[in-house]
Amino acid sequence: MDPLMKFRLAHRPYGRIGIVVLGALLALTGPSRAEDAGWPRQFDSPSGAFVIYQPQPETLVGDMLTARAAFSLQQSRDTEPLFGVLWFTETILIDRDSSSVSARHFDVTKVRLPGITPSEASRYESLVESEAANWDLSGSLEELRAGLASAEKERASVADLDTVPPRVVFAQSPAILVVYDGRPVLEPIPGAGLERVVNTPYAVVHDPSSREYFLSGANVWYEADDPLGPWSVVASPPAAVREVVPPDTSAADQIQGLPPLVLTATEPTELISTNGPPRYAPLVGDELLYVTNTESDVVREVSTQAVYILLAGRWYRAATTAGPWTFVRGDRMPASFSRIPPESPKANLLASVAGTDQADDAVADAEIPQTTAIRRGPADFTVTYDGSPDFERIPGSMLEYAVNTDAEVILADGRYYACDQGVWYIADDPEGPWQVSDTRPLGVEDIPPSCPVYNVRYVSVYDMTPDVVYVGYLPGYIGCYPYYGTVVYGTGYRYHPWRGRHRFYPRPWTWGFHPRYNPWLGRWSFGCSYGSGFLRVGFLWYSAPSVHSIHDPPHWLGPGGYRRPLLESDGTMARTRRATRAPARPDRLPMNIYRRTANVPRVDPHASRVPARRLGTPVARPERIPNNVFAGRDGKVYRREQGGWKVNRGRSWDPAPVVVQPPATPMPGAGNFGRTENIPNWPPAPPPPPPPAPHDSPQRPPQRSPASPAPAEPQRVAPPSPPPATPPPGNLEREFRGRERGASPGARVPQKEREKEQNSPQRKP
Repeated sequence: MDPLMKFRLAHRPYGRIGIVVLGALLALTGPSRAEDAGWPRQFDSPSGAFVIYQPQPETLVGDMLTARAAFSLQQSRDTEPLFGVLWFTETILIDRDSSSVSARHFDVTKVRLPGITPSEASRYESLVESEAANWDLSGSLEELRAGLASAEKERASVADLDTVPPRVVFAQSPAILVVYDGRPVLEPIPGAGLERVVNTPYAVVHDPSSREYFLSGANVWYEADDPLGPWSVVASPPAAVREVVPPDTSAADQIQGLPPLVLTATEPTELISTNGPPRYAPLVGDELLYVTNTESDVVREVSTQAVYILLAGRWYRAATTAGPWTFVRGDRMPASFSRIPPESPKANLLASVAGTDQADDAVADAEIPQTTAIRRGPADFTVTYDGSPDFERIPGSMLEYAVNTDAEVILADGRYYACDQGVWYIADDPEGPWQVSDTRPLGVEDIPPSCPVYNVRYVSVYDMTPDVVYVGYLPGYIGCYPYYGTVVYGTGYRYHPWRGRHRFYPRPWTWGFHPRYNPWLGRWSFGCSYGSGFLRVGFLWYSAPSVHSIHDPPHWLGPGGYRRPLLESDGTMARTRRATRAPARPDRLPMNIYRRTANVPRVDPHASRVPARRLGTPVARPERIPNNVFAGRDGKVYRREQGGWKVNRGRSWDPAPVVVQPPATPMPGAGNFGRTENIPNWPPAPPPPPPPAPHDSPQRPPQRSPASPAPAEPQRVAPPSPPPATPPPGNLEREFRGRERGASPGARVPQKEREKEQNSPQRKP
C-alpha cells in the first residue's frame, strides 16, 4: 500500500455531515473575536487527541470553500503525535454587516496520514465530525479575504503551461502520423551498413545503397524516397533492414485490411483520423453530438455548431474541422459537457470537464506521490555527455542544467544533482561518481515549464535512515499536471533537442502521440490515431533483439516512457468503458517507475514504507500550542520558528530555508512552435507530390542540422539578470504571511503571449 496514500472517503447514505471544527478556519483571532478559541484547536476522544492547525483557504466558488489544514493525532498507545494534512470543502454564510462568516456543511475530500488504512482514515473522519458538532462556527470575513488573496497569489506565481494548439490534421481514411523533431537527421547503425533517422521515435531506416527509406510496422512495411514521404507499402524490405528491425508478432498490433496512410510532420502536430466522412451520434440529448467513427475525441455543440476536440487533456474549439483552433480551459467548457452520461461511449471526457466527479478524482490522483525506499551509498548510475559537460542557467533561479546529455543534471550550490527514474543522486563532479542523495536541490520548485527539466520539481525526498532514503514522485514527473480543475498531459512547450557532433538527445514532447487520459485506470496512454499504434518504436525506447539495435532513454515522452493504447479483448479502446477486466494488451512499461528494471537493484523491498512522521511532544492544553504549523501544498508539514522554517522529517524538525528567488519566468524565447492551419481532408486527389527540395537530403553528423522548418541555427542566450538583493519571499512564506496578517489581493498574472518559433530557447553554441 502506498505510504502517502489518498483516501477517497465514501459518500454517506444519510447526507454529508458538517465538520464544524474545520469550518472554524474562518474563526481567526482578532480584536472582535475575543471569545474565539483561536488556533490551533484540540479535541479529545477515546481514540486520541486531535489538534487542528489554522487551515489555509484555496478557492471560493459561490458559497463553496475549499481548503486544507495540518493536524496532529496523539493516540494513547504512542508517546509522540502523528502529523498529517487533510483537504476539505464546506458551504459558508457571509454577513457583511458584521464581517462574520459561518460554516454549514463540511466534507473531507482527502487525508494524507502515513501508516494508516483506509478504514482507519474513515473512522478518524467520523471522529472529527462527531467531536466538532458543538464548536463555534463564526469567523472573520477579513481573514477569509486575506487567505483567499494569498492563495490567489500563490496560484498566479506558478509558471503557465503552454496551451497554444498544435497543427491539427483531419484525415478521412485510416492514417498514422510519423513525427520528426525538425528536419530528419541520419546516424549510422554500427556494423549494418545502414542509417537510422534519430530525431523520430519510430524505426525509420535508410539504405544508402538504394537511397530508399523504410518504415516498420507490425506486419507491414513502407518505403519512400524521402523520410517525409510520400510513403507506400512494400512487400518485403532488404534482408539487412529486416535484421535491424525484428518482426513484431503481437496479435494486437497486426493490421487487418488495407494499410493506413502515412502522414509526416516536423512540428508539433496531432492527427485525427476518421473511417470515412465524420459520422455523428447524440451524446447529450439535442445539445451535443460526437463523432463515432474515430478513436479521437471530437464533439459538436448543436446550438453553436462549434467543434470541440480534446488533445492531451486540452480542449480546443473551432467553427469547422479546418480550424483555426482556440484553447478552452476545462473550467470554462459549456455546461452541457458536464451532463455527458457516465455510461456513454464518451464518458472519459468527463475527466476533462472541471467540476465533475471524474475531474476531481483526476486532480486528486495528480497530487498523490508514488513512493519507495532507495538504498544509500554509491549508485550504479552514470551520465554520458556529448563532449565536456555544458550547463545553462535556468531563468528565475540560481540553478543550471546540463544541455549536452540525456540525463537530467542540475548544478546547485556548487554540487551536481541528477534525477533518474524518480531518484535523486548527488556528486561533486558532473561525471560522478554518484551517490543516492537525501536532499534535492534548493530552488528546484522554481524551475519553469519552459525548461526541459521542469519535471524534476515533482520528485521529492521525504525521509531518510542510515540505510535508506525515502523518495517519491508526483504524476507531474511523468507529464500529468493539474490545470484549472482538470489534468493535462505535457507542458505544451517544444524543447530543442541536443544535436551535437556525436549524439542526438531528444527532449519530452507533448504533441504527436495522441495522449489520452483514462479516468478508470488513472493513467495516460498513447496512440497513432489508428488501430493500436502498430508502428515500431524500437530504437528509442527498448532494445530489439538485434546486435545492431541501439538503446536510448525514453525522453520523447519523458520518464514515463512509451505506453501504447490500452485495448479490451474485443479490440475497443479501454478508455471508452469501465475497467471491469484487465486490458488484453498490457503497457510496455510498468506504471510505477520504481518497479522498472533500472530501479530493481536500487529499491529496498524490506523498507518500502515511508515511516510515520512522529514529532513533538504530547499536548496538554490547546492554548499552549503555538499556531505555527502549516500544511504545504506538497502535503508536507512545516513549522515556523524565530523567523525561519522547519520541515517534518520523521524524527525531528529540520531546517527548511524558504526559497527566495524571484518568481519563475518563462525561458527567454521559449515560445510554442504549434501552429493552427486550415488543412483539407486527407487523402487529397491527386496523391500528394514529393516534398520540396529542402527536405531532399537529410542531414548526417557531424554537421549540425539546419532547422527546416524547425528553428534556425542555435543562438547564444544571454544569461539572466541576477536576482535582486532583497528578493520577494517564496510561496510558503508569502502564504503564511497572508494567513497571519492578511494579503493585498492582486490581479492574476495573465498568460504570457507565446513568442515565435525562431525565438525559442536554445542551447549554448
